[in-house]
Amino acid sequence: MVLKAENLSLSLSGGEKEVFSDISLELNEGEMCIADGRSGSGKTMLGLTLCGFLPLWAGNWKLAGRIELLGKPLIQGEYFNEIGLVLQNPYTQVSGIKSSVMEELAFPLECRGINPGKMPGLVNRCAEALGIAHLLNRKVKNLSGGELQRAIIACTLVSGPRFMFLDRFMTEIDNDFMPQLFKIIDSHLKEFEGAALIAEDPWLLPDNDFNSRIHLGTKEDTPYIPEELSAETSYTARAAAGREMLNVESVSFSYFDENPVLDNISFSLGSGELLFLKGANGAGKTTLAKLIAGIIKPSSGKIIIDSRPIGSLKQHEIMSLVGLAFQNPGLHICRKTAREELELAELWGNSPGELVGILGLDNLLDNHPLELSQAEKKRLGMALTHGERRKLVILDEPSQYQDSRGFAMIAEAVRHITGEGKAVLIISHDPRFDHVFPGAPSIRLFPGDSY
Repeated sequence: MVLKAENLSLSLSGGEKEVFSDISLELNEGEMCIADGRSGSGKTMLGLTLCGFLPLWAGNWKLAGRIELLGKPLIQGEYFNEIGLVLQNPYTQVSGIKSSVMEELAFPLECRGINPGKMPGLVNRCAEALGIAHLLNRKVKNLSGGELQRAIIACTLVSGPRFMFLDRFMTEIDNDFMPQLFKIIDSHLKEFEGAALIAEDPWLLPDNDFNSRIHLGTKEDTPYIPEELSAETSYTARAAAGREMLNVESVSFSYFDENPVLDNISFSLGSGELLFLKGANGAGKTTLAKLIAGIIKPSSGKIIIDSRPIGSLKQHEIMSLVGLAFQNPGLHICRKTAREELELAELWGNSPGELVGILGLDNLLDNHPLELSQAEKKRLGMALTHGERRKLVILDEPSQYQDSRGFAMIAEAVRHITGEGKAVLIISHDPRFDHVFPGAPSIRLFPGDSY
């Protein structure tokens, strides 16, 4: 047996807020358990509890029950080398003191006093398995969200933990790599005689058998399954787009002297039109979004927004035309409450209007943005991006972390924005969009290839 939990109950704020209650679990060598439930049901806190990390995340908590790890009692705050953790937001798990991907992967080994002579072999092995060997000399800050997620998973696996908690570890991963990633985790558990608790949407792992399942929340809080969408929520692509709002002509881009990230990309997008941008991790989706938003400049080619070449526009003019919701929602936050964030957007002429209610933010206005869940932060970032005067809205992985309710809000918000005549470009590998918007066009990017 790797881990045993008996009658666990957790409450916060001195017992006022119950997170979960009466949870019991046994995991033997090679076994995996999936924890499902709606956003906020306690999946993350359960995983952190089983890792002994409550003191790092919860200020005033009360825990009842017993946890045993590898035959020894697990006490909160006493950390074990045998434990590995992958957080749902990879940006919060970067060490911040290492420059390259290779150094980042070696850092956990350094912390555990591994012989330096063994480090290169261990690092290269994990990097090869996660498909990031070609990124080892890349700076961590230049990775895409999916590449960073793979690097964080590699950092967890490299030291050979025997119990792992993986919190929405598929969120940033492209569809093609998802099955392979699950096999990598399964292989690791068998090799190191370990076990894992996985908090993830079951529909992302449809073909995988778990040894056990824990459902948090009420019985009504069932996990989301794309096939359950009704025809009433469907979307049919427009026969012809309205006035052209975006025209990308033979655009190429390279970071410094590296190989081209984008090579000869061309497409257009009209008012009221919805277009999906797809591709593997590192294909250049976010880079293209930054080019369109004027954050970086193309190496060659033209970008035309509302009949105006982007090169002829000043930055504030581009910002008034294009709204970009970043993949990392924390980049949107600069005020003390969600209300102040929205008021600042309105001050700049980018009022979110009805999106505040559509995205379920009206009950969160007095919350500090950093205290919102990742799903709520993503919806706040989307509202801040809208803007009454903007012609084009770019949403980078808007459905990340969303349960069925959150995803329905995102889908309704997209309908609302396109209904206003704005062009919408969505970067996503979320298959739920294919069910909600079955007729919407898409383009796929390939690393360094022409489109």
